[in-house]
Amino acid sequence: ALFLFGLILGGLVNLAFNRDFAYPPALDISIVRYCLGGILVGMGTRAGRGCTSGHGICGLPRLAPRSWIAVPTFMGIAAVTVAITRHAAKADAAGAWQVAELQWPPKWEFPLAAAGSSLLLSLLAIFLPSRARSFASPLVCGTIFGLGLGASGMTNQAKVLDFLDFGGTWDPSLAFVMGLGLCVSFPAFLLAEREGKKPLCGEECSFEKPSKTGNYGSLVLGAVFFGLGWGLVGICPGPALAGLIPYLASGWGPGLSFGLCVLLILASWLATDRAITYMNSQPQSAQTVVVKVEPQDPESQVAVTE
Repeated sequence: ALFLFGLILGGLVNLAFNRDFAYPPALDISIVRYCLGGILVGMGTRAGRGCTSGHGICGLPRLAPRSWIAVPTFMGIAAVTVAITRHAAKADAAGAWQVAELQWPPKWEFPLAAAGSSLLLSLLAIFLPSRARSFASPLVCGTIFGLGLGASGMTNQAKVLDFLDFGGTWDPSLAFVMGLGLCVSFPAFLLAEREGKKPLCGEECSFEKPSKTGNYGSLVLGAVFFGLGWGLVGICPGPALAGLIPYLASGWGPGLSFGLCVLLILASWLATDRAITYMNSQPQSAQTVVVKVEPQDPESQVAVTE
């Protein structure tokens, strides 16, 4: 809860100081598409146990086979979805094939201030007393995450869809966002996964180490669902929560549709979680194997009896 609150808080800071870059007008697409995209993103994220952050920034540096399957799957499905909506169905405007010009926040002071604030927040979370640190750490992590999403443009739907549009005006900048994120997460996870390594929050804490293998059916299905939803609306869960209040504050119309999409992401995630939890809680049906042994001749039957 503290992490999610920090994520929303980081989004609000972007709204106050970086609004034009982080939160341009929401896409003016049909409400049906927003609803379908939200449901698919929520279901896919839960069924696949991750999305761009969980599998991309966390799973790839852990060298988890699950993530190395999921990321190409949802990236490919999302790119195909954008190709269909923009170039085949002509539902969205598509630019000529070229590389988009690099966009940067109009006020360079904001990214610099966000980076400095993130460093100070990190130091604060590290050097606080143990009890206070357990509360400050998730709040700080969520806030830094929200600041980074806005400063990098991940909260901009059009920018995300341009990144997925390899047949139109392609925006490669988000590839650098993930690449630089991996530069941070790879050594961090390498250190965290050392045997006996403990987090800074004390002996009562431990690193979460989800399974790197298994459940490939639900993984691929979830990645396909997430890729479809992501390609339809350009929204994934982290930027959705960071942008919920800013886009709702922009007024009626697309902003309200964006908010509805975010609520559907949350609702479908929770519903899918309940369904998966229920199915996993059901006892497996017992199977009885009956083996019939027949003696080869009467003498062997006598021997067994004796």
